[in-house]
Amino acid sequence: MQRHAPLKPLWICTACAHPWPCARAQVELAADYFGETTWLAVDMAELLNEATADLTRLCPNPPDPVALYGRFLGWVRRLTVDRSRAAPRFRDGGRDLGRKRPL
Repeated sequence: MQRHAPLKPLWICTACAHPWPCARAQVELAADYFGETTWLAVDMAELLNEATADLTRLCPNPPDPVALYGRFLGWVRRLTVDRSRAAPRFRDGGRDLGRKRPL
């Protein structure tokens, strides 16, 4: 199975030719950085900076900064929010025995 990696400086996916990070690349990245969402955001911000420089240099019409932000970092934010809404887990196997705080 081929990884969904960026083809630089065009920033398209090497596997599916969609703008990178494509939906599959996002899944792969989320799995690679599981439990380390902050580092995923830092790395994606660095890649956003690199992609902005490449695409601005290559394209006659500069890319929309809001669209690029959504493409590189918007999904990471949603990933963080989704995980924060997960149901709390308790040490006793999921039964709430009167505790108010998740562990």
